Amino acid sequence: MKKQFIKNLKPNIPVEDIFFLTRRDIKEKRDGAPFLTFEFQDKTGRLTGIMWDRVEDALRCVTTGGFYHVQGKLGNYQGKPQLTVNAIYPADPDEVSRDDFIATTRYDRSKLLDELHDYFTGIKNPHLKKLLKTFFEDQEFMTRFSEAPGGAMVHHNYLGGLLEHTVFMCRMAKAAAETYKEVDGDLLMTGVMLHDVGKIREYVYDTAIDHTYDGRLIGHVVIGYEMVHEKIKGIEGFPEELSRMLLHIILSHHGHLEFGAPKTPKFAEAFIVYFLDNLDSRVAMFRDVVENNPGTKWTDFHRFLETNVYIKDQTD
Repeated sequence: MKKQFIKNLKPNIPVEDIFFLTRRDIKEKRDGAPFLTFEFQDKTGRLTGIMWDRVEDALRCVTTGGFYHVQGKLGNYQGKPQLTVNAIYPADPDEVSRDDFIATTRYDRSKLLDELHDYFTGIKNPHLKKLLKTFFEDQEFMTRFSEAPGGAMVHHNYLGGLLEHTVFMCRMAKAAAETYKEVDGDLLMTGVMLHDVGKIREYVYDTAIDHTYDGRLIGHVVIGYEMVHEKIKGIEGFPEELSRMLLHIILSHHGHLEFGAPKTPKFAEAFIVYFLDNLDSRVAMFRDVVENNPGTKWTDFHRFLETNVYIKDQTD
């Protein structure tokens, strides 16, 4: 059983435990000799590492994306923790437990599923209702949807993260449709519920969260578009205009081309889905930053939030 977790490691204390390797790079010293840099992960966070000696031994058995016994000592580089690795070698699969490497949503998944079902049953448009049934009355799909993470690293990167993210967006979409009467509430809610369905095929999460080949090469936006389009084609009489708008919502929900959206939002419902997706993901990032930096007023620069984060004083 794993005993040392990244979040709890202390400087100058020997480290000897199993970690998931998310990155391994070969670099050169000034004299041309190789050294290695790493990024390790467990359910509590990520940690960079460096290995100066016995590099040739490590290169024979270490590749990105596996579980490894790591021995070393935690130090500091440019103000951040860094593990100086003395030895690294593959872990036996029997030594690895998913519970040590993937966190789980803090919310009750059964209650989240019940809430999602309520939003599903509230859809009045018969075509959208029939489409949603093809997904949410499919037990295999629902099992994967309720377990899948919402991301690999940036936000909701834990079991149940996709379900949590979707339900939180549904709550806000309901309020948006009640506020803006010109918005098609059924189209908006369906777009929210289906916008990230491609993530069930984008990630693997049997022992650690990683991308599938399709996840890396195609991505969940296009995968989700294909999944929904295929279901629509199987529904007789599904309106062409409704199909076009729903598929556009999926393709545009990242909002900007530079953020991986093939299209930018072209109508209100698409913009709201993008906005709510961005809102929920960023609030989750702020929450994680605060929880991972106890006793700090200002954090280091967060490259996804694009700012240093100010942490308010904690009160009982």
